[in-house]
Parts: sequence; structure tokens; C-alpha cells
Amino acid sequence: MGVGPSARQDPATIVTTVVDWRERASALVPELRAVAETEEWSCHVFFSELYQLAQEAHREQADDVLRRAYGFAHWCFHQPEQFLENAALISFYEHVFDDWDLREEVAAWLPVDVLPKVRALWEWRWPKEQLDEVDQLLAGLEPPSQDAV
Repeated sequence: MGVGPSARQDPATIVTTVVDWRERASALVPELRAVAETEEWSCHVFFSELYQLAQEAHREQADDVLRRAYGFAHWCFHQPEQFLENAALISFYEHVFDDWDLREEVAAWLPVDVLPKVRALWEWRWPKEQLDEVDQLLAGLEPPSQDAV
């Protein structure tokens, strides 16, 4: 069981995926273009900055910024290369409730298809009472539309 790409996978595909996330990030979130275009920084650094931007946008009720931030994370979650899915989970979705005061605002923006994977991370980090409250906030969420970013 190796760690690198499988024998069937063209190594250029991986490079293309990495380039694509930077291009998409720059286009969707121009506020963080400098972060996305800094080649020395991984997408984990970008997601950390994206999380901060999203938290500010929640406080300011900036729906356009929220749509683009959550849309980019959701796009990464659905990429064929698992690296981007894992990065979105670990460096963005795992932390969305870190500012507990924003929990109701955050819950409304979470795509339902991400929840089963990120919930396991939340279980590891949070006390039962906090997890139960988030479960209640997320109960009844609908899947994102096909028009998601």
C-alpha cells in the first residue's frame, strides 16, 4: 500500500488539481488572492485565512463573501483528488464553530453532504453538550442546490 499516486493515475493530474484550486480560489475569493497565489503556502494556509474571512463575514452579515467562501470549500470537498477534500475538512469545516457565538449563523451555511465526515472531527474536539447543540442546529438541513459555486 503506497502513499503516492496510483499506477493508473497520471502525476500531471495531481499538479493540475493543485493549480486549479489556486486559480479557483483567486477567482472566487479575490480578497485572499495573495495567499492563494503564494506557491510556498499550501491550501491549508489558504483555508485558515478563508476561515477567518468567513468569520468576519458572519459578523458583518456579508452574504456574498459567505457564499463564495463556503462555495469554495464545498467545491474542494467534491474534487476527485482526496487531498483537497481532506484539506477542506481539516482546515476549514472542522473549525467553523470555533467562534461559538456565531454557531447559528454558521449552521445555516453548512452543506449537508459534508456533515457526516466533519462530524467525526467535531466528536473528537467537543464535549457532548456542544455536539448535541450543533446536532440540533443542523437537524433538517437540505442538500445544497446544484447551483452551488
